[in-house]
Amino acid sequence: MQNFDIEKIREFYQHSWSQNYGDTSDKETPEFWNSRAADFAAKAHSDEARQESLEFLRRFEWSRDETVLDVAAGPGTFAIPLAGMVKELAVTDFSQAMLDQLQLQASREGVSNIRQLPGRWLDLQLPGRYDTVLCLNSLGVISADEQRQPHLARTLQKLADACARRLIILIPHADSPLNSEMRQILRLDAVPLERMRVGVLYFAMVDCGMLPDLYIVKRPFRWTFTSFEEARQTLLKKAGVKAEDCKSAEFDAYLNSAIQKDASGHLTLAYQVSQALYVWTR
Repeated sequence: MQNFDIEKIREFYQHSWSQNYGDTSDKETPEFWNSRAADFAAKAHSDEARQESLEFLRRFEWSRDETVLDVAAGPGTFAIPLAGMVKELAVTDFSQAMLDQLQLQASREGVSNIRQLPGRWLDLQLPGRYDTVLCLNSLGVISADEQRQPHLARTLQKLADACARRLIILIPHADSPLNSEMRQILRLDAVPLERMRVGVLYFAMVDCGMLPDLYIVKRPFRWTFTSFEEARQTLLKKAGVKAEDCKSAEFDAYLNSAIQKDASGHLTLAYQVSQALYVWTR
């Protein structure tokens, strides 16, 4: 092990984590999420989405004496259904509009044991530790600082320090965010970046002193778009394909057949995706 250069490995995972070619840095700003809070809340608290959240939460044991921290809780996708299973739940988010939507839904459902901790994760001063810390589909956003620079190790260490018993991290894509039909049409044969990031994150957690259990789980995933062109550009960007380079009529025909319009007039595309679930227990 004398030739094992840990610093080079750390540089590798930090660089790899920052290479998310499908996302825009706008997602690392409160303004981006503030403008989408109402739509996200409507989707998160629909009957179908609520059932999916409950199914995920039931993977774990919860106690009425337990305190929980939900990091980047958004409109309360998981926090609202979880609140009734635990003693106290704290939520963080740097989008005040998201927290407002969460509070609105909590009031509608008579939930009174949720405490808000507004602010950017890396800048927050926490009042103490929590039995369980959740970071669900939000690690990429919370690991960025105000200058939109990623700090994966620092973020993971803060998550670990905040939990007294267990840390649960869910990554939205453990494989290509496109389904098999789209990948076949676009002839995407290379190993997706998302698969490699599963291993990168595992090593980063180990480097922070954790040895988590890793599970690859299948869960429903829904895209929401305002137009067909937005859908096309977003999905191609996620695939690492420039929109101007894609002339595939077959791809457009597939999207036309697969995209549905919901009750609010938004275009939606839903299918099962592989997600990476990391569970670390002290």
